[in-house]
Amino acid sequence: MRGQSRHERIDPRPATVRQSDGHVFEREEELLEETPVSIVVNGKAYAVMMVTPGDIEDFLFGFLFADGLIHHAADVLGWEMVESENTYTLYVQLPESMAQKARERARGVMGASSCGLCGVPRMDDRLEICEKVTTKAVVSIDEVAKALQDMQSAQEINRRTGTAHAAILIGRSDRVVREDIGRHNAVDKVAGWAVRNVWNPADLCLLAVSSRLTFEIIHKAVRLKVPIVAAISGVSGLAVRTADRAGITVVAYAREGRMTIYTHKERIVQGG
Repeated sequence: MRGQSRHERIDPRPATVRQSDGHVFEREEELLEETPVSIVVNGKAYAVMMVTPGDIEDFLFGFLFADGLIHHAADVLGWEMVESENTYTLYVQLPESMAQKARERARGVMGASSCGLCGVPRMDDRLEICEKVTTKAVVSIDEVAKALQDMQSAQEINRRTGTAHAAILIGRSDRVVREDIGRHNAVDKVAGWAVRNVWNPADLCLLAVSSRLTFEIIHKAVRLKVPIVAAISGVSGLAVRTADRAGITVVAYAREGRMTIYTHKERIVQGG
């Protein structure tokens, strides 16, 4: 069943604020939720991830795509969501060849909201670059800054809680923003939206995130074949090396009128 979720993204809670000048007052604080989401593929448990409720279908398709279990939305033969008081279970039906891959790659531990690769049994297939991103996309410094500004402007959940990460995926004619407590989940959600709406990888221009840029996000960008990945914060060495090998342009510290370009800098140009 694909009904409305009973879970809410935000949980209002009373809180006591104490200040260093001795002032104390009570107020209601809005807390961002994280919920265990179990993914079961063809009857076998595959992964449990901590995800902010909302845009669950986008998350599911993006997660399966990023993990290499599906290539297109049509690969999902069917799915349903079962809710209990504190969890979701997503039951997915895939073709047998893809289900076999899921059985081989089943994750051994719960994936925390801060970790997109927790429990992965082997990293070799994640580190392998099978096909380089060759899209000849070129964007200006101003366009990168505008993308990050648009992403931040769309962060309604973060404005209320101060806790949500966001990702924006930009194509030639459309763009999508998603929020989540996990930066990798936000990327899965924009990827899932693109997969479900049959975006052509050749039309993708830019993926940007509100966080630091780590290997797991570059891994998802490789799967999407997005040519440029930008981050407001810093970047890891493994992320840069992987992006370089994959033909992806990495932009970090993109804020306050400047940015640092680490790889394939020819895609970033001056001008508006």
